[in-house]
Amino acid sequence: MREEIVKEYISLIPNVFGSFSELNKDSMELSHMQNHVIEYMYMQNRALNLKDISIGLNVAKQQLTNIIKDLETGGYLIKVPDAKDKRAILVSLSPKGKEVQDNKWIKIYQKFSEGLDKLSMEEQLDLRYALHKVNILLEKMGP
Repeated sequence: MREEIVKEYISLIPNVFGSFSELNKDSMELSHMQNHVIEYMYMQNRALNLKDISIGLNVAKQQLTNIIKDLETGGYLIKVPDAKDKRAILVSLSPKGKEVQDNKWIKIYQKFSEGLDKLSMEEQLDLRYALHKVNILLEKMGP
């Protein structure tokens, strides 16, 4: 049983990734890594220091420095000194960065919704139940 579950999970990853990649295609004008940073900041929904971003994305702080600088120059991020730690800088999404991500997720939602039209009502119900169940069980398993 365990082996079948692991095989199904592993086959799910490229399916979900491929589906999301297709939905996400052409939705951003940024590089892959810039998009990763903006997306991560959007999902965190709060100001973060470079260390938090580095850990969250599993990217070296040295690599992030230039990416953050370019995103700030482009108007996607805002950097401010951390009031709690004078040595640290907090990074947050600018209104432009938030708007870009809001628009991106609206497009993804619309494209996915269009894909659902290819499924019968019964298949849509099956998909909803399956996704709900997978999310609950993976959350229960934890990291």
